[in-house]
Amino acid sequence: MAGKRINLSDLATEPSVPEARVPSFAESSPRTARVQQVAANPLNTRDLTSDHAKIASIAESMRLHGQLQPCTVVARRDFLRIFPEHEVAIGSATWVQVTGGRRRAAAVLAERPTLDIVVKPDLATSRESWVSATAAENLDRENLDPVEEARAVQLLVKECGTGKAAAERLGRTAPWVTQRLNLLKLAPEVQALVRTGEVALREARDLHQLPAEEQLQALRRRQEPAEPELTAVNQADDPSTEDAKESVQRQRRSGFASAVRRLGGTPVKIAESLSMELSPAELRELAELLLRSTDDSKAGRP
Repeated sequence: MAGKRINLSDLATEPSVPEARVPSFAESSPRTARVQQVAANPLNTRDLTSDHAKIASIAESMRLHGQLQPCTVVARRDFLRIFPEHEVAIGSATWVQVTGGRRRAAAVLAERPTLDIVVKPDLATSRESWVSATAAENLDRENLDPVEEARAVQLLVKECGTGKAAAERLGRTAPWVTQRLNLLKLAPEVQALVRTGEVALREARDLHQLPAEEQLQALRRRQEPAEPELTAVNQADDPSTEDAKESVQRQRRSGFASAVRRLGGTPVKIAESLSMELSPAELRELAELLLRSTDDSKAGRP
């Protein structure tokens, strides 16, 4: 005779909402959580308040196509084990977002009730691993502005102990880390210009050595028009004359010399400036090209 049928829901002692069940094992497949049960990453250095246009674009995509990529999260208890000081910041949320801050913000904007998540407890094994994962996503997946990068690097250096260790975590060079940290020593007005791209990093790379109140004035001096010598070709009566051709050559040489000066003027400073702008792979490619060019010159090849 068949036994009595039991309704499993009658045996439940936990809330039936899926995200309330915090797994004790590692997960790799996506699941669904209510948006309000996923707290924003308190250590995310990306300025979401100034990224409204991008978030609005993601929100519109979510309305049309749904969420195409899940957010990575850890359980509340795992996060508080390494960052107990942020308990107030995450409130009563069941999960804490590691990556996907803009996706979470877009889901809120789109008024989506749920969020697709992937639980990865390994990212909460240490403060260093958490900050490294957050920084890596922000630096690699889509460019932060340089000051946001600097804040992410600063957090990682704090947890790693040294700039060299942070550089290894990020796959960057130690000079790149140092130069990003130097951006945080700039006056707020100069930082704002760097963030918007009005001022190139190479123009602000050493301004931190000046008192904050002198930095903006020094920057303005660097941005003054070039010397009249550079426009001598425009003053030539006849561009076809030898004098005009020589003027063009002088202008080109002066332009190259000016570029070298702006990069620092010496091989060491030029290397530091380029390491701030280029990835390690790009730096290796540049070095190979320079060596090849030198070998070709010695061999008399054009």
